[in-house]
Amino acid sequence: MDLIDEVLERIKPTDEENLRIKKAVEDIITKINENIHNLMAEPILVGSVAKGTHLKNPDIDIFIRFSTSYERNFIETFTLELGKKILENPVINYAEHPYVNGKYNGFDFDIVPCYYIEDSFKKITAVDRTPFHTKFVLEHLSDDGKDQVRILKQFLKGIGIYGAEAKVQGFSGYLTELLIIKYGTFENVLKEAESWRKFKIITFKDHGKNLYEKFKAPLIFIDPVDENRNVASALSLDNYSKFIHASKEFLKERKINFFFPEIHVPEKMPERNTKILHLILPRPELVDDVLYPQIRKFATTVFRNLDEFQPMDYHFYVDNFIHIIIESYFLDLPDVMVHEGPPVWDKNSENFIKKWINKCYSGPYIKDGHFYAYVERKYNTMEKKILNIVEKNSIGKDLDRIKNKLKFSRDINTIDKKELYLFMRKKFPWEY
Repeated sequence: MDLIDEVLERIKPTDEENLRIKKAVEDIITKINENIHNLMAEPILVGSVAKGTHLKNPDIDIFIRFSTSYERNFIETFTLELGKKILENPVINYAEHPYVNGKYNGFDFDIVPCYYIEDSFKKITAVDRTPFHTKFVLEHLSDDGKDQVRILKQFLKGIGIYGAEAKVQGFSGYLTELLIIKYGTFENVLKEAESWRKFKIITFKDHGKNLYEKFKAPLIFIDPVDENRNVASALSLDNYSKFIHASKEFLKERKINFFFPEIHVPEKMPERNTKILHLILPRPELVDDVLYPQIRKFATTVFRNLDEFQPMDYHFYVDNFIHIIIESYFLDLPDVMVHEGPPVWDKNSENFIKKWINKCYSGPYIKDGHFYAYVERKYNTMEKKILNIVEKNSIGKDLDRIKNKLKFSRDINTIDKKELYLFMRKKFPWEY
């Protein structure tokens, strides 16, 4: 069996599953209609299931489109209450506005409020344009193209960059569909990506110049239903770069690992005589799209201010806690440090001498025309330095409220073993 056929067989829903999906969708829409009564509103199926590009066990999106005559607060409240009534184990989530996630007959459903608009440019909320996305894909994607989308989605999943949410910063399902519409097949998309450089613009028609200045993103794919939107805006530079590299590598050697990586964690971690510090902070009750940008801010703020410890890299993951791992050359530094003063002939040299003459370990002395002194280091451990960084800087609106709960550990056994292994090995998923 061809590799692509093997992948498709593993990811494409069976006829039986599609029938169960169809029945579940019909049930939910019927239940919504029974509760809408005389409201000017209608439930519609959108997303990958509506477009026929879904994988097995899909999330199913049902939008309730309301007349623009209703206040936003009303459509949100009505949808949340109805969703909680219809779905099992309902959870309120937030994107631009709240929606309900829950189960029905074993499938994950999102029930989302939006407005009915006749023109995608006249949207009131970001999700109002979603039905136009569904319509565009259905009109431009062939049946074979739907399978090509599935294959591309699984490739992106396999290399760890599928999903536009803040946790992933990758390719959305809609972006994946547009790439197949534009280039025809999965392998054609990869062949195109081989030639992408630091910035790439993709459009279906001419949108004029200065798109780089307008969108400021590594990949710009103009939304065919809203020319003021970049469909790839969530994609980070690193994940854009990873896709280019993975495309080249797959076209060199077609391997199942690109789609279904197998990562076996050894009993013993790699040894290289570096130092590991584990930062631990309780996870606040925030949705991922709010939490993950703050964690990135937290991690980068700390990492960029640790120069004297010569940090090598960092990684974070989340369970019931926020975990940040820092690998560094040093965690401890001597109590003493060399402090450079002004040139001997500078008018401030006398002040330097007066300040340090009785407070330093050695000096002041002269070298290469400057005064120097061996002074006491203020932060001789990474933990002390990080506490100072966190105290002086914001690490995110919500994390700032709990930063006094920050804990440290130098014991690598406090770190999830798989997360630590992936961080230290730094291989691409298909290479394990």
